[in-house]
Amino acid sequence: LDLLVICAEAGLTVDAAFARVAREFGRAFPELGDEFTLTSIELSFLTERRQAFENLAYRVNLDSVRGVVTTMIQTERYGTPLASALRVLSAEFRNERMMRAEEKAARLPAIMTVPLILFILPVLFVVILGPAACSIADAFSGGGPGHK
Repeated sequence: LDLLVICAEAGLTVDAAFARVAREFGRAFPELGDEFTLTSIELSFLTERRQAFENLAYRVNLDSVRGVVTTMIQTERYGTPLASALRVLSAEFRNERMMRAEEKAARLPAIMTVPLILFILPVLFVVILGPAACSIADAFSGGGPGHK
């Protein structure tokens, strides 16, 4: 999405921006790159640009892609600047990712309780109580510190 924002801010048309993003995505994410390539082709051939965007949302079926498609359709319909709309959407996605990461981090102490109880506390008890248990066993067996 940030690459699409950069392309829009650089003055590329939507068709050229999608083609550029498709090329860049093709290296790291071939499936998504293919979808953007197909959308770029559809943008150049279909009379309704909205239909090309809706086809992308239908094929990919991800919430984030649906958000981008909705933004693209609205900017085409109402004539709002594409770069600013995509920048706002990008910031919103970033905030959502941050909130999900914070939620996972907040759940971590509860998840770590079980391994702590099962693995760390028994070892801690052995280390702390082991020498005392050996001393008590020696005292009851008749051997003392000075006894031979």
